[in-house]
Amino acid sequence: MLNISELNKIENEFQTMFNELQSLNTKIKKELENYSDDKVLKGDELVGWLGEIYGKILFGGTLVNDSFEHDFEAYNSKYSVKTRKGFRNGWTKTSLIRKIHGGESPTYLLFVHLNDDFSIDRIWKFNWTDLVKENRLREKTVRDVMIGWQFSVRDQKDKKHLIIDNRK
Repeated sequence: MLNISELNKIENEFQTMFNELQSLNTKIKKELENYSDDKVLKGDELVGWLGEIYGKILFGGTLVNDSFEHDFEAYNSKYSVKTRKGFRNGWTKTSLIRKIHGGESPTYLLFVHLNDDFSIDRIWKFNWTDLVKENRLREKTVRDVMIGWQFSVRDQKDKKHLIIDNRK
């Protein structure tokens, strides 16, 4: 039996907070667009937007549109940015990477880790060619079908790639 009344009760209970959250998210997105170099900030991907904008500001670059395999360019280098927030299991793994070879490949992978409050915890910079050579970009499969690649930062072993460390 469907419990529509309980579902409606919970939905109504949270609706005011969801409206406030949506309003705040819209305000944040509008302010971040001032730094987006006219790139369309799609979806509700605040963590990803922050990583790209923080990276482009850090390196004095310019964001590129989504038709590229990288997120921003700075001083003749192409940067792909992967951002994670929080410390739950899996924060060290990137989202799916579609392509790892070819002329469209980035020069660098920037891994941005944010604290739960969206402040920067750490940022790593990896040479893309080295990651490919060292087999650091691992095949990601779903139901025995390869769908792309995934990178995992290694907290201790990747210290040499750390460019910002705000841990206290």
